[in-house]
Amino acid sequence: MKHGDEVKCPMCNKETFAVKKAKIENWKKTGEYLACSACGVELQDLKEEDKESDKESDKHLSKLADFLDTEPEKKVRLTADEAETHFCRDCKYYVKHPFLSRCELHKKEVTPMDDCSDFTKLEQ
Repeated sequence: MKHGDEVKCPMCNKETFAVKKAKIENWKKTGEYLACSACGVELQDLKEEDKESDKESDKHLSKLADFLDTEPEKKVRLTADEAETHFCRDCKYYVKHPFLSRCELHKKEVTPMDDCSDFTKLEQ
């Protein structure tokens, strides 16, 4: 059994499908398991060979890219250091106040998650 397979749940007796869920202990992910999409009962633990099926999907995507004579897209993950954020909360002109946050450059009310083309990074 793998993620997305149709199953008959032993607990609720419904024809549903298996979904992948994470096991969390002490706020840390300790593993994964398959669960019923209707009632959420655990069906089975995911083993290493089940996780290999995710790698197979990458192989299928590369075969498709070969067929289309294109390059497969690379997955890009940005860390907080690499991400270029221009949120008002990180700008030197942002004035934080419990009732009203303002931009001193534009003399207007802003929210911390607003962004602006006149962003100047706050020196810490």
